Amino acid sequence: MTSPPEPPPSRRKLDTDELIAILVAFGSIGAILFWAIGRSDPKFNLSSTSGGLISPSASVPRPGVTNAPGVNPPIAAIPSPSPELITPDNVPNVVPVPVPIPTPPTQVYSSPPPQVTAFSDVPTAYWAAPYIAELTQRGVLGGFPGGTFRPDKPVTRAEFADIVSKAFDQAKTRPALQFQDIASTHWASGSIETAVQTGFMNGYPGGVFRPNQPIPLSQLQVALVTGLNLPAPANPAQIVGKYADAQEVPKWAVDKIATAIEAGLVPSYPDDNKLTPNRNATRADAAALVYEALAKQGKVKQIQK
Repeated sequence: MTSPPEPPPSRRKLDTDELIAILVAFGSIGAILFWAIGRSDPKFNLSSTSGGLISPSASVPRPGVTNAPGVNPPIAAIPSPSPELITPDNVPNVVPVPVPIPTPPTQVYSSPPPQVTAFSDVPTAYWAAPYIAELTQRGVLGGFPGGTFRPDKPVTRAEFADIVSKAFDQAKTRPALQFQDIASTHWASGSIETAVQTGFMNGYPGGVFRPNQPIPLSQLQVALVTGLNLPAPANPAQIVGKYADAQEVPKWAVDKIATAIEAGLVPSYPDDNKLTPNRNATRADAAALVYEALAKQGKVKQIQK
């Protein structure tokens, strides 16, 4: 025989403190669940259920821009630092460094090259040595066998024709002439033809040139003035009259000699107060006056006397 089951215990009503404890427990559990759900789902937002309350993590929507339904809004990228704007104020000063320009090496002489001629009879102290040296280097003058120049020898018409034809490049404005005493095989035939065609020299009556005849100084000066077409001064007689031997100048040559004086075509040796128009010009005279004529044209540098 079994004993009858025990009657179920009677239910006791909860008092006020117990109810409050239960509510607090459920509230705590709900708060934990709400926090966990909010961290796992970024879309969960109080803004949809809290009557317009904005959580601190919510972004303010821009006017006119809405997110399409079902499309997650783009995650905002972390702003990178903006690049620094380079202005003239923060650009470092650049100091230009001059680049040296290479220059050709300067030739250094162990001693200054002496201004001497290649001729044994023209010493450095000779009055016409600079003129002779310069014209020899230019190929205008030549010497004699044995390395001599013979500066005091009278210059012949053929020699002077050879000098002016090499020194000047004047235009040929006159016709060529045939001279009875100049054969085609003469050493200066080409130079004589050039000197005549450029107006420096003329022949004599009878169709002769007289190549071996010495030239008076006045004729040499007239030849240079005529060949270079130098203008005559306004007062030729006064210019010539300043010299002690002015009366020795031929009348026909006064204008040309005055022109030569104004152009500096007067040798200062042996006496710069005399013209000595009728003496035979020397080879040194010819070198000096031809060089001075080139200087007058600006083709060579002036030599200090």
